[in-house]
Amino acid sequence: MDESWMLPKEALEFVIEHVEPGSVVVEFGSGHGSETLSKHFDLYSFEHDEAWLGVTSSTYIHAPIKENQYATEEGEKGWYDLEIVRQNWPKDPLCVIVDGPPGFIGRTGILSMLEELASVYMILVDDIDREAELQLLHTLSTQLDRIQTTYDVEKPREGGSKRRFATLTRRP
Repeated sequence: MDESWMLPKEALEFVIEHVEPGSVVVEFGSGHGSETLSKHFDLYSFEHDEAWLGVTSSTYIHAPIKENQYATEEGEKGWYDLEIVRQNWPKDPLCVIVDGPPGFIGRTGILSMLEELASVYMILVDDIDREAELQLLHTLSTQLDRIQTTYDVEKPREGGSKRRFATLTRRP
């Protein structure tokens, strides 16, 4: 199995170390790391791929990919159904993990959620070694006036390229 598409262990460990146990955590895109997160947090997983629904003890919300203004502007295929995401947005999440949808679909649609993200303590953006995710990180940081910190991942992608993720936190 190519683990380079999974949320890296360093990102999982970072969230576990920096977010209070039992807190509400939202993830866009679920996977094998969701099981680890669901043991520590009240995890809400927005997922477009029905094959991943119910794989762990997370609260799964099926949100198919729909056309999205921000995604369209960037030439992406779409983003999670915004109406479903907003209807199922949990109260007071402390952390949001941006690890989906897959890069070939695009993640820029999360910019539709700036109002909801404004109150979130920490946002983790995975795959910032890819240009689209790096640009998304910069846009989120600017729009939300957040401090961005980047982290390298020990295990490279299949093919050897370096992996990175970043966090966005409130200014003191």
